[in-house]
Amino acid sequence: MTTVYTKDRLFLARLKERYVLNKLGSTKQTYHVSLDIKDSGIQHQPGDTLAIMPSNQPDAVANVLSYFDHPSDTPIIDPRSKKLVTLHEFITQRVNINRAPKKLLESLGIDGSFPDLVSCLQEIGLYKDSVEKFCTLCAPMLPRFYSIASSMQASPHSIDLLVSTFTHPVGTREVPGVGSDFLCHQIDEKTPIPLYHQATKHFLLPENLHTPIIMVGPGTGVAPYRAFLQEREGGPGKNWLIFGERQKNYDFYYEDFFREMEANGELILDTAFSRDQDKKHYVQHKLMEHKDRLWQWLENGALLYVCGDAKRMAKDVLNVLENIIVENCSDPGGYIKNMRKEKRLLLDVY
Repeated sequence: MTTVYTKDRLFLARLKERYVLNKLGSTKQTYHVSLDIKDSGIQHQPGDTLAIMPSNQPDAVANVLSYFDHPSDTPIIDPRSKKLVTLHEFITQRVNINRAPKKLLESLGIDGSFPDLVSCLQEIGLYKDSVEKFCTLCAPMLPRFYSIASSMQASPHSIDLLVSTFTHPVGTREVPGVGSDFLCHQIDEKTPIPLYHQATKHFLLPENLHTPIIMVGPGTGVAPYRAFLQEREGGPGKNWLIFGERQKNYDFYYEDFFREMEANGELILDTAFSRDQDKKHYVQHKLMEHKDRLWQWLENGALLYVCGDAKRMAKDVLNVLENIIVENCSDPGGYIKNMRKEKRLLLDVY
């Protein structure tokens, strides 16, 4: 029987394996992270996501706590879960420390714009008021969602993730992404990793195993396609992957697996490495290069998947798709509308 986990009922996984996928010399750091879910009862399918409840960096937590006139082991009632926790546990696991909500600033009696908890606490010097009142006004820690990069057929007791590290500005500082830093740098084999599985309602493989699929996914957008191909390996359906990243010699994630499927005649593999030539080359350009093949596959009933950046990549891919359909169809709008209606154009973008 499938066990249902949620943000209110989390499974505690353990780290099974972790390594950097980029080769030495890359300008990026993207990790393969494998989590042990044995005995969880989690049943997932390709296209699903995993929600991770991360913890804040220990040094960042210590910095926040240094502005409290209260011991870190002060007991409080978590205002959301109603569970008894310590102040240290609350700041570590249950608060977005990189936000200072307006209601918190009003409660502290300070004006202005403050990007995080440390900056607003610095303004008052030392917090001496009610700890539970403070915690009630903090922004909650939210789950981080990652596409599952493995199939249960290949890994029944573990789940693979593809996690890219990054930093973002908070005030005058660059801080690491909370979820990626937690998974890539904080945890070890002994760390409990709170998580739950979230099933997809739309980004699914076709039920008919003979149906061809086209997968467009630059960067970590390739994660669900690794699960797709593990699931379809040895099957009758045609598979076409368009993968993009910065440099072929450094950033070709899971190259051996994709090349092996290509060599076995189970995958058509096209790549677009944007920085390997003077003019940037992206996945949408590769689609346009193979526009005749794309149209032929679509006419043969193929599903087209797009996974990754919503702001630019997905829009550019859809523009190319529309241009190719315009060249071949008298009613391009109707064609795309039918693709969406028949669930043959599927997006997982963020």
